[in-house]
Amino acid sequence: MQPPEQGGAAERFAQRFNRLNESIYPATQERPYTEQEIADQIQMSVSQVNNLRNGRSVPRGDRAMRLAALYGVRLDYFFLPDDAEYVVEVEQHLLAIDVERRGLPQMRANRTAGSGAGSGAESPLDDEVRHIAEGLAELPSEFRDVVGTLVDTLRERMGLQPRGRRSR
Repeated sequence: MQPPEQGGAAERFAQRFNRLNESIYPATQERPYTEQEIADQIQMSVSQVNNLRNGRSVPRGDRAMRLAALYGVRLDYFFLPDDAEYVVEVEQHLLAIDVERRGLPQMRANRTAGSGAGSGAESPLDDEVRHIAEGLAELPSEFRDVVGTLVDTLRERMGLQPRGRRSR
């Protein structure tokens, strides 16, 4: 039997994992990922993915990071409380994706769950740039400067302030 906190974490992980899988998938695929496709992407067995989806376990850190990357969210999305700012933001993006898939009018910038729309973004492209910038923290240090420079260049070409230097 799992300790109570492990069971709660596994159930929360499963709920968020399933919610992401319902909404985040390639438009060309027109359906959520299968357990086999997820297993192939994050280097797990299908039975391990099934255990994650059913709240029977939580993945190791490296696999959880791959899963977060697959769906375009930060790793902490799977573990934060429901009322955490980032969780609320992701849920808003998932709702926007669901609305768009049903053919209702919606801003097309809301393609990934972890982008920064709704946080005062200057343009739809800024959401994508912000999403890239958020991922910088997870990169090895030797890549951060290169990617950071690319993000700053993109922001400048869009007429936006470089990262970390917002005008008030």
